[in-house]
Amino acid sequence: MLLKGMWRTGQLSYLAAIAMLSASLCCPAQMLDKKSEAQHLIDSRQIDSAEKIVVAEMMTAPRDGDWITLLAEVRLGQNRTREALKLLDDANQMSGITATRAMLISLAESQAGHMDRAEPPIRTAIQLEPNNATAHYFFARLLYTLNRFDESIAESQKTVELAPGFVRAYENLGLCYDGKHEVNEAEHWYIKAIDQQATSENKTEWPMIDLATMFIAENRFAEAKPYLTQALEINPNNNEALLQMGIVLEEAGDLKSALDKYRASIRSAQASPQPGIGSAYYKAARLCRKLGYPDEAKQDLIIFKKLLNKHRS
Repeated sequence: MLLKGMWRTGQLSYLAAIAMLSASLCCPAQMLDKKSEAQHLIDSRQIDSAEKIVVAEMMTAPRDGDWITLLAEVRLGQNRTREALKLLDDANQMSGITATRAMLISLAESQAGHMDRAEPPIRTAIQLEPNNATAHYFFARLLYTLNRFDESIAESQKTVELAPGFVRAYENLGLCYDGKHEVNEAEHWYIKAIDQQATSENKTEWPMIDLATMFIAENRFAEAKPYLTQALEINPNNNEALLQMGIVLEEAGDLKSALDKYRASIRSAQASPQPGIGSAYYKAARLCRKLGYPDEAKQDLIIFKKLLNKHRS
């Protein structure tokens, strides 16, 4: 279960998670507008555009803790984790630690694979703001990644107490019960998450993918397909949804369509780095061999082996 937890943490890496953070900034209206604009660009993954605004504003306000924090967010979005951590430390030294920066530090450590270092700062964030639902959620996700399912369930429940519309908290409950092999309870919470996201302004495909993935593991392929269809309607480029749809189509005997989904999953991950891509290369190689594309099969298998060796090292 650890690998599954690591995969889902990948989905909770900076770019997928940062829109949940809501820093409370006290500053002049014009400055607030600029900071809000930069934050919006970061939230919508327009990192290069956000960087231009942040760097320009820091020319005149180099010791502004909020601008330094925004630059740290940009660096996280660029996978420059070490620089982000240094910036967050600088901002804390100048302005004092905040719950938002503590959460960012935890996310950065998690993104770097330092799970042991990720727990203290998220606990600090909760100590600073006990009623911050986002902090409880991030802690729940970290605990899930560490296979501490019961603790994660408790934090997820705290999250929904504080924010009943928090879709990803319901999803995390599903993941935890899935991890505990309590399929009926997991299905209940995945469905709850799907129902919640139906009325949410910020749609997320992940509860559908999680439920479909569980169904596939249970050989319930026909039940999985409609949820994957919904997920791809929300995000046609989610490589995991494409991969799982390929599995469903392959099981149904539609090998060419399955290969097309595996290829699309690979292209999606190449365009925007996403976890779990090794499986798509492996499955594509296997189908290419069956369908008579030996050169493509050979190339996909080479890349799969490289990814596998990288993961092991």
